[in-house]
Amino acid sequence: MEFNEFYFCSLWTEHFRIRNCADILLNEKLTKDYFFNRLTNITCSDTHSAIEEGVRISLKKGIDCYVYVPDDNRKLEDILLGKGFTLVDSMSVLKCTTNSIEYDNNNSIDITKIDIDSIPIWVDVFCHAFDIQNWKNEVQRIIKLHFKELTLLVSYLNNKSNIPVGCTALFDRCSLIGLYCLGTVSDFRGQGIATKMVKVALEGAQRRGLDFIFLQAFANEGIIGFYNKLGFQTIYKKKVYAFLREE
Repeated sequence: MEFNEFYFCSLWTEHFRIRNCADILLNEKLTKDYFFNRLTNITCSDTHSAIEEGVRISLKKGIDCYVYVPDDNRKLEDILLGKGFTLVDSMSVLKCTTNSIEYDNNNSIDITKIDIDSIPIWVDVFCHAFDIQNWKNEVQRIIKLHFKELTLLVSYLNNKSNIPVGCTALFDRCSLIGLYCLGTVSDFRGQGIATKMVKVALEGAQRRGLDFIFLQAFANEGIIGFYNKLGFQTIYKKKVYAFLREE
């Protein structure tokens, strides 16, 4: 799951290798984001120097430096706190088995796998769902570049207007499917749109003979309970620390 997550984030960012013992993923056009932008995979014997170099590279790019820390790595937490990092969030990694699917009979919502010509529709829904319209050009560039590596789904209300209202991206890597970018346009939330997209993703994984799909959820978003109701269980957690630039 960690490798799948890392490779997905690398599609959206520029990858720098630090001292051959740490990775940093950065995209200065994805402002204030700490899912894609991150210093990770730190295995250096000199952790202090690796973190300092990560901070230097991030700040040079005009980005806050974010580090993910496994719950049981108190040593790394202490080092980060000593260097002026602050805890900004925590992220749970959850999975749901494909043999626990309850099929969705909500016929008011249609889920469509988009083709390359429909990328602008997916990008528009994604940017509205997450209120990141200023990312639009960059997201479109990224999705066009990596379209063949992704399965992009858009949900529509099955009515006369046929409005696109939700999106998600499925990423198949390391014999695992990760569910990313699940969002619903704010005016249409609470109608079962995200629920149906998750169930469609589970059905697709089951048809491929996979045992589960997984996803990530931030504590600050307050949506872990939603995923629990759909059958997802937390496998592990990571804390998110940030070294924030001076404004």
